Amino acid sequence: MKKLLITLFVIFLLLGCGPKAVVDPEPEDPEDPIDIEEPVIIEEPIKRSVFNGMEYDDEEYEAFAIMIENTAAARPQSGLSLADIVYEIAVDGWNISRLFAIFGTEHPTKVGPVRSARVPFANLQKEWRLPFAHFGSATTGQGDALVILKAINLPIRFDGHKGLNDEFYSRDSARSSPHNAYFNSEKARVKIPELAYEERFTFDDVSNVDDADVLSVSMKYSTINVVKYEYDATTKKFLRFVNGDPHMDAYTKKQLAITNIIVLHAPHRSVEKVQYVLVDFVGEGKAEFFVNGKHEVGSWLKSSDTAITKFFNSAGEEIVLLPGNTWIQVVHSKIAIVVVPLAQ
Repeated sequence: MKKLLITLFVIFLLLGCGPKAVVDPEPEDPEDPIDIEEPVIIEEPIKRSVFNGMEYDDEEYEAFAIMIENTAAARPQSGLSLADIVYEIAVDGWNISRLFAIFGTEHPTKVGPVRSARVPFANLQKEWRLPFAHFGSATTGQGDALVILKAINLPIRFDGHKGLNDEFYSRDSARSSPHNAYFNSEKARVKIPELAYEERFTFDDVSNVDDADVLSVSMKYSTINVVKYEYDATTKKFLRFVNGDPHMDAYTKKQLAITNIIVLHAPHRSVEKVQYVLVDFVGEGKAEFFVNGKHEVGSWLKSSDTAITKFFNSAGEEIVLLPGNTWIQVVHSKIAIVVVPLAQ
């Protein structure tokens, strides 16, 4: 009996240790969606030139501000169409103007005619602090521009009249003096220290200047200096005219075409027998903007001599300019401004 029990126990033990049935897992439904992580594309912001808003990889600039004559004897000037920013301001006696042209991304080998500096342009340098090419400076009383320039301690000056870094100037025998001094900004780049400049304007492919459509705008500085801009919808630029004639560039053989126009209304006065014109750039006032065939009235604000001038549209937002060149027409209350709207 005992042997029988042992035999049965062994049989049951062997049966319990036998192979077990394998259950196949359920097959995957081929129609079930498979989660695939989408790659994350990170778009790097476009690096733009602080001077004209075009794509620009460098953070350092070999930039110049160049004092350019704007009389009948000086036109057509050379290199103006390649300037990123140009200020036009009335000078001695109110009838004529001079141009403060900033070249940050293009460096023509012939720019000019270069003439002497005046106080309003010297005061602009308190804000811009750019290497400066000029052929002398006014030095009389309240019109003394040289004393201001010396006090600013600019990175470098190229003064053709004083022989200061004047090896980059030449005379054009086809014109008479003083309308024939020209500056080679390309060669002068070797003298520029490594410099970085903060942003002055916001640039984008869409501007927030979007009020009224315009055909043209004109401003009469004097009877011998009437400036007009006509909008070209094909190029989306404003073509510049002076006294009814296309304003040409002798360097490129092209008419000046401007992407952004700012009209800065500021107090003016004249001093000394020469009637040097002075401009008060500190404070706030009216500004007008012409961009992409649109016209909008806004404002400007400058808190101190060295502060950056800010511009605002009619809604109080800082203006957004289109990538391209910008001309700033500095005007006083006696300059007649005529805006011709686009007929609806």
